[in-house]
Amino acid sequence: MTCWKTINLSKDYGFHRILLISLISMFIAFILFYLPMNLMYSSIELKENGSIYFLLALLLIYPLHATLHVLPFWLTGKKLKVTFKWVSGIIPVITTRSKSSLSKPFIILVMGTPFLFVTALMLVACIVFPGYIHYFSIIAAVNFGLCVPDLIHLGQFIKAPRSCTVEEIEDGYDILIHK
Repeated sequence: MTCWKTINLSKDYGFHRILLISLISMFIAFILFYLPMNLMYSSIELKENGSIYFLLALLLIYPLHATLHVLPFWLTGKKLKVTFKWVSGIIPVITTRSKSSLSKPFIILVMGTPFLFVTALMLVACIVFPGYIHYFSIIAAVNFGLCVPDLIHLGQFIKAPRSCTVEEIEDGYDILIHK
């Protein structure tokens, strides 16, 4: 097997650039999510109660995001190493490491699951509880900001040859092709 491309976002873009792109994407995602919802439900008054649940949801969005990356592995029975630790005693950090090579369609599913699931869930929540669209829009936007590195990876995986396999390495991914 030959390495077609190595993807290392820290080396290719830098941590600060990814963080800046994520923050800008969060703001744009909030605007693009909230404005149409606000126009659709302009006659409904926004409710301010439930801010405790909103803050709890904001705290849980990262662990949910990481768990949704793991979900396709659990459903298919593929082996995965999951490490959970606390930084400064308050910030949970979940790291995952695949124990085998992954097919292109599977890695695309793994990278897209958190974006699709949380966005769809927040969209349904906006329809069911239109008085809280501002809360759901913020949660969807924060998730989108978390998804920026996933979407960058996703773009690289989509461009890869059809029959490639993907291996997770220390700082990123190797896209391998058969020669």
